[in-house]
Amino acid sequence: MIVDHMSPDYHILKARLYEVVAVRKFSSLEMICEQAGIDEDSTRELLQELVKDGSIDGSFSEDGRRFYLSNAKISDAPVIMRNDEVLEIKKESSKKVKTVGLLGFFTVILGLVFRGLTVIHQGMENVGVALLMIGLVVMTAGCIQFSRINPPEKLR
Repeated sequence: MIVDHMSPDYHILKARLYEVVAVRKFSSLEMICEQAGIDEDSTRELLQELVKDGSIDGSFSEDGRRFYLSNAKISDAPVIMRNDEVLEIKKESSKKVKTVGLLGFFTVILGLVFRGLTVIHQGMENVGVALLMIGLVVMTAGCIQFSRINPPEKLR
């Protein structure tokens, strides 16, 4: 479409171009042409006239494919202030976990002692085996919990 400066549509085209660029914030020249319904050369010419008139404050990119507004805002979103506080990671106490592991270890020892007392009574062997198994489970749980408290920084 050839833009004639004397035609009545000239002011309508300028108004449409202003609406696409300034109000709807399009920057791609191709998209501006599609929205305004004007070819690229006429769009460039009209944009330069709008800049000369002072209606729009902006400039073309180096390759001429984009038109950037000079007064464009980045965002309407509120700015959130950052706190540069360094969070300190609390060291967990391993006292309870060590107690669980030691309790399991002493239960295993007690189970072995009861197994050694089978001379006194035959039922002591069953009690000793039960204590041995319970102690192994408790000691394993304590060891697993202890390993999860402070994982190693570097694995080799």
